[in-house]
Amino acid sequence: MSGLVSKSEILLSAPERGGITHDRSRPHEWKATIGLGGSVALVVGSMLGIGIFLNPPLVAGHVPNAGWFLGVWVIGGVMAFFGALSYGELGSMYPQAGGDYVFLKEAYGRPLAFLFGWAALSATFSGSIATTAVGLGQYYVAPFVGGWFLEPFFTLGPLRASPLTLTAVGLIAAFTAINIYGISFSTVVQSLVSFTPFVVLVIAALWSLVMFRDAGGITASATEAAQVTGGSGGGGGIGLGQLGLAMLPVFFAYTGWNSAAYIGSEIKDAKRTLPLALIFGIGLIVILYLLLNSLFIRGTSVQALAQVGNVGVLAAESGFGDWGVLIFTLLTGVAIVGTLNSTILIGPRIYYSMARDGLLFKTVGTLDAKRGTPRHGLLIQAAWASVLVHLGGFETILNYTTLMIIVLSALTVAGVIILRRRRPDAPRGFKVPLYPLVPALYVAMSVFLIVILSLENRRQIVAAGLMLALGLLGYAVFARLERRRKTPVPS
Repeated sequence: MSGLVSKSEILLSAPERGGITHDRSRPHEWKATIGLGGSVALVVGSMLGIGIFLNPPLVAGHVPNAGWFLGVWVIGGVMAFFGALSYGELGSMYPQAGGDYVFLKEAYGRPLAFLFGWAALSATFSGSIATTAVGLGQYYVAPFVGGWFLEPFFTLGPLRASPLTLTAVGLIAAFTAINIYGISFSTVVQSLVSFTPFVVLVIAALWSLVMFRDAGGITASATEAAQVTGGSGGGGGIGLGQLGLAMLPVFFAYTGWNSAAYIGSEIKDAKRTLPLALIFGIGLIVILYLLLNSLFIRGTSVQALAQVGNVGVLAAESGFGDWGVLIFTLLTGVAIVGTLNSTILIGPRIYYSMARDGLLFKTVGTLDAKRGTPRHGLLIQAAWASVLVHLGGFETILNYTTLMIIVLSALTVAGVIILRRRRPDAPRGFKVPLYPLVPALYVAMSVFLIVILSLENRRQIVAAGLMLALGLLGYAVFARLERRRKTPVPS
């Protein structure tokens, strides 16, 4: 963590730069430049990644037949859609930078909001950036240059430097620079790397479904439940434990559906556009995921699918031959680039709002005078993500913060109910339909996943407790510093 501290100390001594224009009297204002298309691209790009091609076999290992295989993807899509509707209402009330941080602060207060921001900076967002950058280098560069690319040339304790880690840091630096340059340019990049693989994958999936002659896979696999090892135990049913284990990889494949909520201050007519972006983005991804999973299960059984590594490669080879595998590899690489860019873009909006509340270094709450971007937040995030790249332990950190992520997202959605009661007359550009059923069902499904995750991995509870303790300690430190700043100096 020392790399982050030293970077922050440097930033604390730097002069404030001001806001989005050269008008120094308005130093902290965001510029609303993102339309509906750019907002939807952010949602699509945040969700569409390698997970949809690696997670289906994990799901297949816990379900008895193809009907349940597709069913859990539908359940996951419904859960994400309910979450999007809830975030749509919250975003229309508070169209500000920071997303969950802002919503949690309004519903529960600053301590819980700080815990979310702490987890985002220390593990979830920075760790995701590190993981994604390393993955791009490992799967899309290393195969073409040889094994030397993965070999470390410097090792000091847990610190390992190699051509792979340097490439990952270079990718982080490049996309951080894009986001420092300006949100408009970053949104253009995001649209290209999000919609291109999405459109091609939809067309390829539809084409394959129409052209494949063997349509008996789904019907045949539905009769094989009794033979499934690790299945529900008989008939076509499934136990709650197996359902929960099947839902976990689905949940992660849909992760990122709330991304547009973090840039509310930069969305045009955010009270209307933000809910639409969340709903449209989720809808597009649900359609794509159901198409792809229908293709994956067609002509095979869940037992066979559970043994596959990257099911996307298999589907591409079966449907289009060697050139299909090449195109698929390029498309997934582009999609992962979209995930990297969107994660880098979103994180500093959280840190900005924390700093504006006095809960992070002051300079993180300022915008670049010329570009109007959260430059200091982007640099701190890039620095810590680069440290995680070289430490190599970020995947473990992410695994052990999973429980906290689900808990905090459930609390955010529950905030809709709390704010309806506490602030019934507050202006809302969008209201959740079928209230309170929609947020209540999302919370109920989250609680179900939390129980399953806790039973499956008891260490998650210990890790979440440790993260909670460190977060509360950090909150106490920054809250005390903020009180000192506000205390008038005796004359």
